Amino acid sequence: MSLIPYLTVYTGSENVIASKYVDIDFSDAGFSSPPVVTASARDDLNVFVSDITKTTARINFSSTFTGFVSYIIRPAT
Repeated sequence: MSLIPYLTVYTGSENVIASKYVDIDFSDAGFSSPPVVTASARDDLNVFVSDITKTTARINFSSTFTGFVSYIIRPAT
């Protein structure tokens, strides 16, 4: 029998008001290396993640954004 580790996935959302980016902190998750972070918003704009560390990441928007952005954080394989 092979040993399959559990995959823990964290989700969250932020209410953004007139901003080009939002910084998120997931230090409580205790990642030992930078995780994979994905983000999305319902509005018609580009959303991308940068500056990913073991504890934080920055979610960027292609233009000034007001609304909710959702994100998913999982360990890198």
